[in-house]
Amino acid sequence: MQQVTYANGKLWGSLDTALNPDGGPARAGIAWFIVNPNSGKIVMQDYVGATGYDFTYPAIAVTSSGRGVIAFTATGDTTNPSAAFAPIDAIAGVGTWDIVTGGDGATQDDGFSSYVAQGSGNPPRTRWGDYGAAVVDGNSIWIASEYIAEGCNYADWGGPFFAGGSGDNLLGTCGGASHGPGKRGAIGNWATRISKLTP
Repeated sequence: MQQVTYANGKLWGSLDTALNPDGGPARAGIAWFIVNPNSGKIVMQDYVGATGYDFTYPAIAVTSSGRGVIAFTATGDTTNPSAAFAPIDAIAGVGTWDIVTGGDGATQDDGFSSYVAQGSGNPPRTRWGDYGAAVVDGNSIWIASEYIAEGCNYADWGGPFFAGGSGDNLLGTCGGASHGPGKRGAIGNWATRISKLTP
């Protein structure tokens, strides 16, 4: 569970889970809960999932009026890892999910930004950032979700250190010959999309 929020007299939380949307194969989804801390009872709970999609690393923030947002990463059969959200309240539950403006994933996991130490397999397990966040700012909510903002090929990732590579930036930044910041941080193939929403 990334975080728990207390708002409008209730505790709100969410976590990763496995779902079978529409009775299909197992996918990554979200379980969410709204709890009355005074009575110790669940006010409402349910799941967020969709056929052909995986939703990961959810985080909830809720304004004092009881309207909030679940932030998460959405990826799927035809969707590159993207920053997404869904509205939530204690009356209607969760509304229709969407990708935030500018949060569309640029490409698939590149398959080479991996750590051998993260596990066995060939190729080794790709390192994902494993986080999500959401925070209230007056009547608005700031969310932070992982997504793939930039693509990169193996030669550019290796830069001048690999055969066929060019540029002089640090290994893994995909910076090319610009002499400035690369497209992404070394080793990781993900970025963080920060967005402001008003539920």
